[in-house]
Parts: sequence; C-alpha cells; structure tokens
Amino acid sequence: HGRFGELVLIALVALGIAAASRRLRGWGIADGVAGFFLLALMLFAGVAPFFAAMVMALAAAAIGGTLAPRQPVSLQIITGSLLLAGTLGWLLRLPLHHRWVLLPILVGVIVLRRHALREVLCRTRVQWREAVGSAPKLSVFAVLVLGLASTGSWIPTLQYDDLAYHLRLPWQLMEQAASLPAPDQQIWALAPWASDVLHAVPQVIAGSEARGPVNALWLVLIATGVFRFAAALGAAAPARWLAVALAASLPLTAGLATSMQTELLTAAGLAWLAALVAGPRQAGLRFWLLIAALAGGLAAVKLTAGAMAAVLVLWALCRHRWPPLPGIALVVLVAALAGGASYAQAAWLTGNPVLPLFNGVFQSPVMAPANFSDPRWQAGFGSGFDLLWRMTFDSPRYVESHHGAAGFVLVACAGLWLLALLQARTRAAALACTALLVLPLLPVQYLRYAYPGIVLMCAVVAAAAPDRRSLQVLLIATCILDVGFMANGNWMLRSGAVKDTVRHLGDAAPLMARFAPERSLIAAMRTAGATGGNVLLLDRTDAFAAELGRRGRTVGWYAPRLEAAATRADADPSGRTWHALLQAEGICHVIVRADTLTPAQAAALQQTGALLRLTVGGRAWWSLPACDASAGH
Repeated sequence: HGRFGELVLIALVALGIAAASRRLRGWGIADGVAGFFLLALMLFAGVAPFFAAMVMALAAAAIGGTLAPRQPVSLQIITGSLLLAGTLGWLLRLPLHHRWVLLPILVGVIVLRRHALREVLCRTRVQWREAVGSAPKLSVFAVLVLGLASTGSWIPTLQYDDLAYHLRLPWQLMEQAASLPAPDQQIWALAPWASDVLHAVPQVIAGSEARGPVNALWLVLIATGVFRFAAALGAAAPARWLAVALAASLPLTAGLATSMQTELLTAAGLAWLAALVAGPRQAGLRFWLLIAALAGGLAAVKLTAGAMAAVLVLWALCRHRWPPLPGIALVVLVAALAGGASYAQAAWLTGNPVLPLFNGVFQSPVMAPANFSDPRWQAGFGSGFDLLWRMTFDSPRYVESHHGAAGFVLVACAGLWLLALLQARTRAAALACTALLVLPLLPVQYLRYAYPGIVLMCAVVAAAAPDRRSLQVLLIATCILDVGFMANGNWMLRSGAVKDTVRHLGDAAPLMARFAPERSLIAAMRTAGATGGNVLLLDRTDAFAAELGRRGRTVGWYAPRLEAAATRADADPSGRTWHALLQAEGICHVIVRADTLTPAQAAALQQTGALLRLTVGGRAWWSLPACDASAGH
C-alpha cells in the first residue's frame, strides 16, 4: 500500500539523519531518530505550539514532582497534567485564561521548582542512556516505530468530533478567556473536559492550535509508562523495548494522534497508574495521594477512563497497605478535586452529572429523557474471544476505520496472554488488563474505547514472553505487520494527509480546503473581521461549529433544540419560519452546503438579502446584511 511506502521512506530518512548525526556529533542512533521526529514535529505542527506544550509539560513536572519527588519525570508530567486540568476545570467559567495569566503562572511554577526539575531531568538523561545501552538495536526499533506513530500529530485538526465538539473549549479560552458551557447548543459541553483543557493551555499560550505537540507528548508518556509497567512485571530490557514498540505500532496509536480524542491521554495515565500499582509494595500516604491524583484525573478525562482507573485502584487496594482513616479522607478529597469539576457543574446546571449519558435516569430538561446510545456500535459482545478476532479482521464494523485498525497484537499474542495468566509474576496484571480491555466493550462494542486496555496488554504479553529469540522475532514481526496497517487506523492517514502535510510544509490551508471546507470559511471570516453575531451551519451532518465557540450554532443532533426548530422551519416552504429563526438566534453569518440546502432555507436566505461572501469545496459563506456593523461587513 502506498501509505506504507511513505512510512518506509520516512523511516529511512530518520535512520539516515541519525547515522549522519552519529558520525558528525557522536550521538547514538536512538538519539538521532528521536531528534529527527522532534524537529519534524516542530516544522509541521508549529514552533510556537511545540514550545507552549513544552512549557506546560515542564510546569506539570514541577507540579507532579511535589507528589512524586523521586519518581520518573514522565510520571511527574502525567500527574501534574491531570492535576492542572482538574484545577482549571473548576475555574473555566471565570475570565482568567489569558496568555499573560497562564504563561507567567506556568513559568513561575517552573522557576520555583527549578532545582527539583534540574535534578529529575539529569536523572532522566542517565536513565535514558542506561535504557538504550541495555538493548541498543531494539531501542532504535522502538523509538523509530514511536516516531512513525507520531506522524499523525503532524496533521492539522480535521477529525469530525474535534470540529463538532472538542475544539469548542480551547477556542473559547483563547478568544474569550473563559468557557461558558451551553448544552442546548452542544450536548457534550459539560462532559468530562480534562483532555480538552490540556489541549487548550498551550493553544492559549501559543495563539494557535497545539493538538499535534500535545498528542506527541501523550505518545511519549505512553511509551515510558509501558516501559516502566513492563519493568515492574519483571521484564528484561529487550522485552521492555518490545512492549513500547508493540504499543506504538498499533494502528490506532497513529490514528488517535490525528485527533483530540481522549484515549491517548487515558492510555498514558493508566500505564503509569499500572506501573505504580505493579511496583514495590508501598504503605505511605504520598503513594496513595499519587494514586488518587491519577485516578481522579482520569475520571476528569472521561467517565469510562474513571471506571478503568477504578479497576487499577482495586488492584492497588489488594496489593498495598491502606493509609489510616484520616489519610483515606484526604485521598478521597484529592481524587474528588482532581476529577469532579465537570460532574459537579453538569449536575448544578442541568441536573444530570453525566449529561448526555443516562438522561433516562436523571431526566434533565436539556434533552429527551432517554439514555444516550449509538446503535452503530451495538454489534454484540459474543464470546469475547470472537469479538477480539472480529475487531482485528473486521475493524470497520467496530470503529470508523479500515480493516486491521486494531492491529494484530490480540491475535498474535493470545498465547502469551494465556502464559501471563499462568505465571505468578504477571497473573494479577493480566487479569487487571483483561478487565480494562473488556470493561468498555460491555455496553458498546467500539474499538477505540478498548485501545487503552490493548496498550497495557502490550506490556503484559511482552513481560510474560520467555527470553527466547523466536519469541522476540514474533513480537518484532507483529510490530512490522501493525506498521504495515498503520494507515488503516484513521481515514486521514489512509487518504495521504501526512504526505500532503509534508508537501505543504505544515500549511493547514490546503488540507482544510480539501477535507473540512467549513474551517476555510471560518478562517476567512476572521481574516475579514467578521467576528460579530452568531454563525449558523445549516448542514445537519457536518456540524463543524466547535471552533466558533459561543458564536457557533448548528442544526445537527448535537443541538436538540435547534434541530427540532430546523425541522419545523423546513416544513414551511415559504422560508418565513427560517427567517424568523435566524433573527431569533442572532445569526449574522450562515455556512451552507450546496447539496443539502433545502428550498425553505434557500428562500429564507433570499428574503434576508444575504450576501454570498466565499465558496470553498461545495460550502458557501453568506452574510446577513440586517446585522449591525460589528458583524464585520
């Protein structure tokens, strides 16, 4: 497949540059490969977003280091990131999130903790050299595969859920310094938002989207977490690097790097939580506070992530000594503060703490009193083993992808999973990771939700494998096969978006015009100064209004009230009902899709005297002259 050829070419360039750096500067090959992909990330995702994400990472390490002073820097970063997101989650409605507020705070935290940061970074440098030296060839292989997975982070943000939902919070913070959730306009507005907050922080600082560098950071934290988890299970150095390569080679790893979905952050948090639980037995309060920060933070990422974290907390309760009663109260408080912001505000504003889920139970008036479900992903659980087989070879039935999107780890390493269940040193981890894999598939058979469990299972099977060359060859072959199917993990990778990004040196405009013309029109609005009044996207399918923040309106299912109003308006062919609806919603600009524009909508645009401003890719931007001058015309 042509996409696999592109990855081979990128790999050869990375290895060639690494070899040259070794001759010229004396760098190790693994160092050179890592350096190549870091430079590529800066080139294609943007220098300012890259450094803004690094500032956030350093500040997170400074924060997390207070709970984990002698732990690896990656654990400090993931802990600090979740605590940062949890804290900001309680403050989102306040107009505090300016660049010159967030940046000085983060830099101040870094300066205040500079000595501790210097110490942990120096220790990390030594640990990196030791890890690479323990398995020189396999470390290069693992870093190369991780780098290939990171190519998904080069692509601009064009995923459906990002354009319809996830970008809403970052753009509100960047443009208005506060986020005012409006569940009547976007029913997911009060869903757990920690991941979107962590995408928002560097975006506010850089003044442009930072999804790519943030996702690259999550990939590094996944790799280090899997490495550490495998080590805690007694894996030798080669097996640890193979665990990293297995997790990185999963087609969904690269696929998720193209989006703002929560599973990369979830996998990173769970990997480090599992590494802590599987490590030496602990009894101190600091250990349990660290567990609470990670578990509570994961609950702030997603309800499912919180449920998966609970599995590992249960394992911890069985393995480690509990703190005294006052300590337990403090642990619960930390978990609630880290993870409770979205649930508390959703309950306060709508009466349903998990809106739009379980509304048949909570009966919030924001939407219909029925439990949310997506029938597309109700294929049935079956025997479990049968489901994993079907997810591997019939992936489009279980996720928006092509065949092989799950990778082949679950099939190729099934024997090693059974071996892990039989071995005393890996049995508990195998049981816990099996639960992580199965739990999110019980209510809905959606492959993406199982991804964090698959990532952790990579560490378990690698740790369970006997130290034999034949098994190493099996794991390496599985990685190579997965890389061959890497483009099948996401439609953008399959369609050549990486190649186009490289060709245009990171310029997002051509890809936006090709894949999401709405983004091109919204960018044109900003350029023209059309920043007043609300903007309505009339297509019910492509409801890509998230980056418009409070100004965005859609008639898709995300906005039940407007969807119902649009249905009533379409029933009036005269267009007068649509005309009244546009006025009632304060609409100054309309984006239409030519092949879905209804007669009633066309009549309303004619009645309002709307002016055609720009057409891109079958989408058109119309301005309503009745709006005042602040609307930008």
